[in-house]
Amino acid sequence: MALQDYKPGQELSSIDFQAMIGGPLSSIVDAQAQAALSSVNFIKSVGFTPDTQDEQGKLVPGSPVYVTFKYPKVVAPYQAGTRGTLVKVSVTNGGKDYVDGESVSIDGGASGVITVGAGGKISKIEIVNAGSGYVKDAPVSITASAGSGFVGKVDEVKDIAGTPAVIEEMELEVPILTMLPIPFIRVEEAEIDFHAKITSMSYTNIASNVRVSRENTFNSHLTHSSGSGAGVNLGIFHIGGHSSSKYSNSVSLKTNLSYQSSSRSGNKIDKVFQLGVKVKVSQDEMPEGMEKLMGILEDSIISKPAEVEA
Repeated sequence: MALQDYKPGQELSSIDFQAMIGGPLSSIVDAQAQAALSSVNFIKSVGFTPDTQDEQGKLVPGSPVYVTFKYPKVVAPYQAGTRGTLVKVSVTNGGKDYVDGESVSIDGGASGVITVGAGGKISKIEIVNAGSGYVKDAPVSITASAGSGFVGKVDEVKDIAGTPAVIEEMELEVPILTMLPIPFIRVEEAEIDFHAKITSMSYTNIASNVRVSRENTFNSHLTHSSGSGAGVNLGIFHIGGHSSSKYSNSVSLKTNLSYQSSSRSGNKIDKVFQLGVKVKVSQDEMPEGMEKLMGILEDSIISKPAEVEA
């Protein structure tokens, strides 16, 4: 085929683009399907016990797999001891114009409710908040919204010992699926690069060889003959008798010429095809149904006292 008759489009039209491009796309779709099945198999094999059959041959789905932890839990916190809590206040002077049943503050941090008699005179203080740091027989005063003149003293105090914390061993049951990252692989981006490079080249090689050889030959020959007879002498010349001469000359020319020529021509076509596939995957968001399942499993997390062996 001559170079001028070559058409690159013929080469491109012979390429199976459906296989070159459709093949990687089909592989990507298959990979996405395999990733989805891997997620299902992971959830079933790790998060649930195997399915069983009852006596009637009915399928019984597996139950969630739980992980059990034991840990100490403070049921009742530690209570520090308190010294000098106020138990009773004696009234030295009940004052006047106080309001019966009013809550009053007692200097030092305690508080109480007063009982008032005639003229607004305080006859008794009932301790509501005992406070701390009081000393027996120490004077006390109160703060009220009305009234004045009250004088009293600490009649009785009490020290409260500290209470140790109450710790109980607890047992926590957690569904294992809530503790593991579930693979949800999604093909986020796929890039297919196809490059075709077709290079055409024509070439012609011509070689020639000329050889020339030449041969020249020259021959010359002279022949002379004479005879007796009457003659005439003229001084130094003599005329008479007979004489003959013959002259021959020959030239030969020989030339050899040889010519040799060879030529070679053809077309050369280089084809280079490159196919590149880039796939970008990412962890997909959890499906809505799986989110609801995980919510149910999280609500089923149980914390209960551990059974104590006898």
